[in-house]
Formats: sequence, C-alpha cells, structure tokens
Amino acid sequence: MAAEQRPRSEPMSERLLALVELSRQARTMTRTEELDYLIVNATHRLAPYRQAILWQGRNQPKALSGLIAPDGNAPMMRWLAHFYRDDLAKRPSGAINLEALSADDQSAWQAYLPTFGLWLPDPNDSEAQSGLLLVREMAWSEHEVNVIGEWWQTWVHARKALHAERTRQRRLNWQSIKAWLLPEGVPWRKKRLTWIVAGLLGLLLVPVRMTVIAPGQLVPVDPLWVRSPIEGVIAEVVVAPAEQVKAGDPLFHFDSEVLSSRVEVARRSLSTATARYEQLSQQALGDERYGAELIEAAGAVEEQRSELAFLRSRLQDSTVRAERGGIAIFDSASALMGQPVDVGERLMRIVQPGKSEIEAWLTVADAVDLPAGSPVNLYLRSAPLSPVSGEVRYVAYDATERPDGTVAYRVRASIDSGNDQRVGLKGTSRLSGSWTVLGYWLLRRPIASVRTRLGV
Repeated sequence: MAAEQRPRSEPMSERLLALVELSRQARTMTRTEELDYLIVNATHRLAPYRQAILWQGRNQPKALSGLIAPDGNAPMMRWLAHFYRDDLAKRPSGAINLEALSADDQSAWQAYLPTFGLWLPDPNDSEAQSGLLLVREMAWSEHEVNVIGEWWQTWVHARKALHAERTRQRRLNWQSIKAWLLPEGVPWRKKRLTWIVAGLLGLLLVPVRMTVIAPGQLVPVDPLWVRSPIEGVIAEVVVAPAEQVKAGDPLFHFDSEVLSSRVEVARRSLSTATARYEQLSQQALGDERYGAELIEAAGAVEEQRSELAFLRSRLQDSTVRAERGGIAIFDSASALMGQPVDVGERLMRIVQPGKSEIEAWLTVADAVDLPAGSPVNLYLRSAPLSPVSGEVRYVAYDATERPDGTVAYRVRASIDSGNDQRVGLKGTSRLSGSWTVLGYWLLRRPIASVRTRLGV
C-alpha cells in the first residue's frame, strides 16, 4: 500500500512547494500588473490548463494567459464579457457544468474554450469583484481544486493589500503635505501656507510692462511708388529687381509703335489744317464771305496742334524714369513685360537704402494702450538672436482687414539706429505698452474671455 501511495505524494509535495513559492512571490509584488500576470500564467505550476482568464471589477476580461493585452473587439472577448455579466458573476466557486448553461453559451463555449472549466470568484464579495476561470480538456480533481483555491485566496489577499497600501500612501502623502503647510499649534500668521499665499500675492503685484506679441516686418520709410503714366503695354523693363538707380534713369518702356503712328497722323492732319487756313486767309482778303470759314479753319489748326502736343507728350511718357535715386523694388521683370496696365497702376517702388521701419499688426484682442515712444523689438526669422529695436511712431485709429482674413491695427515703429537688414524680412514683434502689475498681465486675456462669454 505504501508503494502505491508514493507516486501520489511526490506530485502533492511538489504542488505544495509551488504553492508556497507562488504565495511568497505574490507578497513581494509591488505592481498590480505583475500580480495579474502571475495569476494567469504561473498557476500552471499547480495544475495544467489550456487558458486562464481573469476579471477585475468589470465585465471585460482584465488578463489572459499568454497575451500581453486582450483585444476587447475580438468576438471571443465580447462573448466572455456577456457571459461574465449574465452567468459567471452570480455563480459560486467550483467546476462548471456545460449542460447547465444556456444553448447560446454552450455553443460559444464549445467554439472558443475546452470542455472543462473551473470558476474561482472573489471570496470576499467586494465591490471591485475579481474572478478567475481556468479551462482545459480534462476534468478537475478535488486535490487540484483545493490547491488552486488556496492559491487564489492568497492572490486576492495580496492584491487587496497592495491596493490598500497604495491608498494609504496617497493619504499619508496628502496628510504630510497638509501638516507641513498647516502645522497644528502654530498661529495662522506663522504657518507656511500663509507665507506662500502672501508671497504669491506679492509676486502678482510686481510691476511689469503690458507686452503683446504680433507679426511684424521691415518696411521702407516713405517709399516712392512708380505708377503708370499712360495706358498701354510694357515692352521692356530696363532695371533689375533691387537694383540701385539714380534720378532720371529709365525704368521701363511702353510699346510706342501705336503712339508713333498716331503722332504721325496728327502731324499730317495739322499740316493739312494749316494749309487750308493759309488758303482761306488769302481768299478772305478779297472776299468777306470767307471770314466765317477762316475762323473755323483757325479753330481746326489749334485743335490739331493740341492733339499733336498731347500725343507727343504721351510718346515721351512711354519711357518711365526714376524721379529720385534709390533701390527699385518689384517682383520680376518677366512679370511686367507684356502686361497691359492702366493709368495710375502701381508697378514698382523706389526706396532709400538703410531707411526702414517696423510694421506690426496688432489684433483686436491684443489692442492694448501703446503710446508713442513705446519700445518695440522685432525678432526676424532670418536672425532671431539679433532683434531690431525701435519705438512706436503711431497706431492706426481703425482696424483693417488683412489678406488672411483677420482684423488688426497697423503699428509703425521707427528704428533706433542704422539697420543693415533688407526691407521685406518678416518675424515676430514684441510691443511693450504702459506699466501694470503681473497679476493683471496674466489674467487680462482670461478676464476678457469670461466677460465676452458671460456678458458681464
């Protein structure tokens, strides 16, 4: 009889040793994720199984053996969630009889799980209930059920103890902070919280300048716009973009063929009118009846002479010259050549080299008081470490709509000293207004937003 019982005692002792080792590991765990991994994977040391499924406080399975993170959208996971809610959460501990399940659950069980299952619910029946389901192809023995049940109760106790320890540490941390801020037996004026609040209030009263950020760029001072003096087509552009020009230098030419032909026609018409006037003058000396025709011919001569003078002036305007020296600013010569233009249309600018100023666009929400002389710093994207300093020259009275759809006030600021940056460079400008306290500087936008929403 002793020889027959020895093969049983050896596996039993091994399972008991494994139970002791698992219990020791559970007590040393510091994270709930480690405990969950231990229960679904290491329980195999006590009894073999195909799959271990753990629930923790909700219908969706928390952990599965062999998986890092279960997919809640998988068909098996959805069925397990419904099965736990409708059946397992109300079932006592022990083996599961498939015949006692509903027809739908039996069909799903046979599709996803082996035949024999062992259900271990939370023995304490707490609010955040836990449950472990073990399934395999063979029936569960009484000894296996007892050993696994003992391990399950040890694991539940370890998990609750770990959760309670974390809660206690959080409570102790808050209590220690509260005791440090508001120590008992100390007058209120000597408590640390009082000094901290007083320091923050004092910091909010520190005087600072009201500063706002706005997009800005370098623009020329008093640029000379070159406009089209006549209506026509540009035939040739003489200068190149950003080229230095002098007063009187040609900038571009209009197509003069049509004007030249009209001048020639007007000259011939004037010659004909002059000849008729001279002929009528000779005839009027002998016959007074030609006096009226003579007056009419004289008017025709003056009209043709004026027309010729006008066309000649137009022909002279076909070559546009610079009225003053500077740098010609425009996009490209090819964009102007061959383009029909109207009278007065802007074609290019002539700017003075080294004479530029800062132009910023102040949004309506950031429209603070900026008196003349307020400091402005422009941080160019091409040179962010070398800001361009200046002073506010004027702020537009009315806000205008910009090409990007925003409405903003134009701000012009003169540059303090000579600037070697070229006109047109863009960046971010910081505008400093009148003095205020730090608290208002921090709360200005939130206060304005609250008043806009609540209307108070």
